[in-house]
Amino acid sequence: MYDTILIPVDLSSANDAVFSKARALGDPDRTKVILFHVIETLQDDNPGEMDDFYEELREEADTKMTEWAADVAEDGFEVHASITYGERAPEVIRAAGEHDVDLIVQRSHKIDPEDEDPNVGSVSHQIAIFAPCSVLLVRPD
Repeated sequence: MYDTILIPVDLSSANDAVFSKARALGDPDRTKVILFHVIETLQDDNPGEMDDFYEELREEADTKMTEWAADVAEDGFEVHASITYGERAPEVIRAAGEHDVDLIVQRSHKIDPEDEDPNVGSVSHQIAIFAPCSVLLVRPD
């Protein structure tokens, strides 16, 4: 059983399978679940230039995260939701180390082995390689 599970989420409904897997791997009496969303920031923006845009993204993320946290908490899990800004993979890796996470559960797309140019530099691939803990990649059905 895992003590702390980190679930990096985007704002799509495709996270449902990830929540299901995380619930199955955790114990409501002992597992803390951290829902984690990263708002990607643009590298070349001037300070203050995109504040309204980022605030809208944060409000949308906060609404979704609150709903998802309440849903997972209904099963008895201690749930924390966190939103940050930056690049997704480095922020997820940082959060995993900072919160002493045992397992990261996240979704990942399927890669076609016959594709001449497979996207192996994806966020999930980066996290799987550099995370300080185990990573479970949940594939779509």
